[in-house]
Amino acid sequence: MLELEQPLIAEIAKIPELVKVYGMADFEDLTKAGKPTPCAFVIYDGYRVIEAHRQRRQARVETRWLVVLAVKSAARAADGGAARLAAAPLLAKILRAPIDWTPPAGYTPLTLETPPPPIFEAGSLLFPLAFATQHVV
Repeated sequence: MLELEQPLIAEIAKIPELVKVYGMADFEDLTKAGKPTPCAFVIYDGYRVIEAHRQRRQARVETRWLVVLAVKSAARAADGGAARLAAAPLLAKILRAPIDWTPPAGYTPLTLETPPPPIFEAGSLLFPLAFATQHVV
């Protein structure tokens, strides 16, 4: 189920405005490591069983992925307006990339899902977008 992480990172990394695209292991170090922004993180967000066949010992599952855009702006840090302004054009590109992407064989095209809310703190904005795909295990 985790095999989509690297192909998704490679696809999102095609967006030239992003400094870098990281995997989920780097997300925890975002504030400590001071990663340059704008950047994005591809994060596995779990799975759910859609259909299970005990006799055939297989199941159709839906895996969920978050692509979290991170931007920082010291300008008007208190209200976050500058960070949101910087994020807007990037969000449009990040939104399209997984939807237009053709995943590896065995996976359905990614669909847009409801994400967790964005986080704004001290001039930094973390804006998640959520996507899902299905495959048989």
